[in-house]
Amino acid sequence: MATGDMRRVLLHGSADESFDRSVRVAGRLAHEFNADLHVVYIIEEPLKAGWTAEMPTARLPELHAAMEEEARERLGRLLPAELQERITIAIRTGNTSDELVRYIAENTVDLAIVQGSDAHARTFVENGRCSVLILRP
Repeated sequence: MATGDMRRVLLHGSADESFDRSVRVAGRLAHEFNADLHVVYIIEEPLKAGWTAEMPTARLPELHAAMEEEARERLGRLLPAELQERITIAIRTGNTSDELVRYIAENTVDLAIVQGSDAHARTFVENGRCSVLILRP
C-alpha cells in the first residue's frame, strides 16, 4: 500500500455517466492512500433538482436525504465495501466553484478530482487549497 499525506480526496458529484469513471479513479486513490473520500454534490439550479416554488423550506432536509440515499446506492455499486465507511457525502446549494472551494477550506482536502471543468480546476489552483486532478470525458 502506498503511504503519504493524502488523507482526504474530494470528488465533485454528478449524475452523468462520466461520474462512474471518476468514482473508480477516486476510489482507487482513496484505497491506496487509506484516505477518506468526500463526494460533494452542488445544486446550482434548485428547480432542476426537484425543488419547486411551492415547496416549503421545511422539506429541504427530506430532499437532501433522498439525494444522499441515491448517491450512497450508486457509490455502493461502484466502490469496494471496505471503502464505504470512509465516504462522506455533502450536498450544497450555490455556485459550484464557490461551494467546492468553501468545502475544501472547511474540510482540509488534499486532492480534488474535477471532471473536465477547467474553470473549477482553475478556481482550486488560484486559491491554493489542494492538488487538483482533472479528468476529461
